Amino acid sequence: MLRSILIALLIAAPVAGQSGPEATACPDGRISYVFIDSNSIFDTTDPDLDPRFRWAYTTANKLHVRTRQWVIRHELLFRPGDCYDPFVLSESERVLRGYPFLAQVDIYGIPQTDGTRHVIVDTHDDWSTRVDMRITLDHGIRFEGVRLRELNFLGMGQTLSLFWQEREVTRDYGVSYWAPQLGRSRWDVAAALGRTRAGTLFREEVGYPFTGEIGHWAGREAFSRDEQYFDYILFDDVNTTSPHVLIPIRDERFEASVLRRFGDRGRAWLAGVGLSSRELEFPGPVDVAPDGRFNRRGPAEPLVAGPVLESASPRNAVRLHLLLGARDVRWTKRRGLDGLQGDEDIRLGFELGTDLGRSLPAFGDDDLSAAGLVYAAAELGGSVFGGRGRIDGLRGLGQPYTGRSWQDVFAEIETFAYLRRSASSPGTLLVRADVAGGWNTRTPFQLTLGGERGVRGYDRERFPGGRRILFTVEERYYLGWPHPGLFDAGFTVFADAGRMWAGDAPFGRDSDWRASAGAGLRFAFPAGSRTTYRLDIAWPIEAGTGAGDFRLRFSVGELIGLSHVAEDIQLRRSRPDGVASDLFRFNSGPGS
Repeated sequence: MLRSILIALLIAAPVAGQSGPEATACPDGRISYVFIDSNSIFDTTDPDLDPRFRWAYTTANKLHVRTRQWVIRHELLFRPGDCYDPFVLSESERVLRGYPFLAQVDIYGIPQTDGTRHVIVDTHDDWSTRVDMRITLDHGIRFEGVRLRELNFLGMGQTLSLFWQEREVTRDYGVSYWAPQLGRSRWDVAAALGRTRAGTLFREEVGYPFTGEIGHWAGREAFSRDEQYFDYILFDDVNTTSPHVLIPIRDERFEASVLRRFGDRGRAWLAGVGLSSRELEFPGPVDVAPDGRFNRRGPAEPLVAGPVLESASPRNAVRLHLLLGARDVRWTKRRGLDGLQGDEDIRLGFELGTDLGRSLPAFGDDDLSAAGLVYAAAELGGSVFGGRGRIDGLRGLGQPYTGRSWQDVFAEIETFAYLRRSASSPGTLLVRADVAGGWNTRTPFQLTLGGERGVRGYDRERFPGGRRILFTVEERYYLGWPHPGLFDAGFTVFADAGRMWAGDAPFGRDSDWRASAGAGLRFAFPAGSRTTYRLDIAWPIEAGTGAGDFRLRFSVGELIGLSHVAEDIQLRRSRPDGVASDLFRFNSGPGS
């Protein structure tokens, strides 16, 4: 940062002071020059860095391709000649900080004697090559997959990813690509191509997100074709690996939508329209994989296949959508909530969104679809409180549905409290409550209680059902040791409790209350990065639990918290089609 200031002070000779109508039009002056100081991962000239690790700093920088200046410049919401506006500078900083390949972003102005301002954009790259491995120790070491990602391909801000995952019924492998500046425009493009255990997957998306809090238009076009097995857990027992009941699914979706925001700087109404189509088919018989051996599938008995087929209604619908929303938000910058010491942008205030869809009977199903979304957050001293929720449903108006009751109703409400003595406290107590479920389902659906976002002392296959409640208490503590200039380190202790009810999900049952406890280590590299690496161990709390009944998991990124915006995969695979799922994403910046 000192280097940026010195260079800015040397740029352009000062001239006479600003006065007259120009000063009235821009009370804080105009921007006369924008200087971009794009730094690699470590600033080796920083005297605060431990000289013993200079070799590590230098090696990391040499292995990394620095972000190109035009990538950063293109995301700025101001240009030379614009009026100097601190709000626009802070929005540009937040937009840049949303990208995972930037660890630190600082934008500020330096007054000049002529009444103008030089603006400094000071960035430091994050380590952009990620190897995300899924390894669990559940009665033996299991390697569940790997994803190799370069988040800043050739310094151009693009993501190239190779993935392979084999976890229970899932066996996917392929390649994906994401570019946030298509042709150096504000359009984003994403694509993925791969194979699954049941067939193929293909996804493409072109989107134009809102430009921070000052943009007024957003839109998206997306197409996907996915062939998978829907995996039901038939039953669970402490001493038995659960049999899996499988039904193949071919899911083809298309969506095009556009949104208009009326208002700016966090207070706005939203309105938009969309068109979607979905063709959902079940192209094969119901199979059973005994003891989880998916390569030895066999036909399911009629008593087992019956409940699955009753919950497998094909769909073929083309819908018109009306999107409406309202929001009143502001952003605050915090540290130590879901990350260790990296800057986190927290959205305070509220957002509401609705998606109302009407199918066109001439093209297939005759129904209404509806979705509602809500988000709210507030701060009190050093603490932050927040929550979000979503509900979806379909109302049949004719064939293939019978009656006019709401069907495929799915809902989830998740609340968080980050309790801290002050904003700079090294410790954060996270309290979370989550309620989710499905009602009157006509689409394959089942939840489980265990897993990395559930009661973590149990395997993800444990306790299937249709309605779930979860509670989490987790203490996250930043150590500031042993080498804070090189990486951030901390630890966590946690406890989870929850209960599953059968609901109307096939093979569901009441689990009674279950609980687990555990501890873990948390790391971030380099120091100040927002990406957290975790190594956790958890035990179930119940009578008869042995020393070997623990779960050891390594994960990248926090899976519980406000920063985790991805939907629960067990709900996402069953939700009705719609276009409102991105209503919040458009408002949250590129990193969300």
